[in-house]
Amino acid sequence: MRRSAPGLVAGAALAALLAGCASAPSQFAYTVPAQPEGSSGYTEKPGWATEKFAVAAANPLATDAGYQILKAGGSAIDAAIAVQMVLTLVEPQSSGIGGGAFLLHSTGKTVEAYDGRETAPAAADEKLFLGADGKPVPFYDGVVGGRSVGVPGTVRMLELAHKQHGKLPWATLFQP
Repeated sequence: MRRSAPGLVAGAALAALLAGCASAPSQFAYTVPAQPEGSSGYTEKPGWATEKFAVAAANPLATDAGYQILKAGGSAIDAAIAVQMVLTLVEPQSSGIGGGAFLLHSTGKTVEAYDGRETAPAAADEKLFLGADGKPVPFYDGVVGGRSVGVPGTVRMLELAHKQHGKLPWATLFQP
């Protein structure tokens, strides 16, 4: 069987690309679990601590992202944003930006609470779950589909916290 030159070149380029991805250096060695979260039991998760700061998260990749931000001179809010973005990738069903969140920020003297919970869509009103006849739609019809989905608030909350307490540029927090 003969192969064409463009096909061989494309195959070689793909192999080189995949090999490059597989050999990317890592900050620390660990095994990524087969499932995003264990169904039961305790799992030790590594954290980072120095004399000036500490960071811990549900996933070691997120922990490392926060550590890199703090090491670069970022604030705790900067690190929390980087951690959140990585958690969005590795466990979106639990910690993704497509939902809501709460955040506490402490200066050691004061504590601020940020509310980033989901909210109803702007066009929602008292008729949202009523049918054309003015009666409530059946439960299943109300919970399946866009009617029952809230507007995510996590990113807006992180943006506000960053404006008030961030040190590094916003775009930098998505790059570790």
